[in-house]
Amino acid sequence: MDHGLTETAATPPSWLARLAGAVSGAAAEIRAALSRTAMNRRVLQRLSTLTARELKDIGLTPQDVADACLPGTGDAIDLLVNRRDERRHARMAQRW
Repeated sequence: MDHGLTETAATPPSWLARLAGAVSGAAAEIRAALSRTAMNRRVLQRLSTLTARELKDIGLTPQDVADACLPGTGDAIDLLVNRRDERRHARMAQRW
């Protein structure tokens, strides 16, 4: 009996392993994106229930939340964090 044939059948070809790795990686990226989208939706829903004063306490305005809800704005959380940070840096610059 040829032992080389049985050993080859037991280990998958390298292209198959690369393909499986690529598919697995793509599935993980899709799962992460869907999770991030769901989290954004929950955060925006919660922020939309806050008053202007409560939003001001965390460095945001009602307009920031409205802008983050618009389609095509990308990652809503990143947009809100960037706006908050811009205001914070502007306040710090005014103090000096």
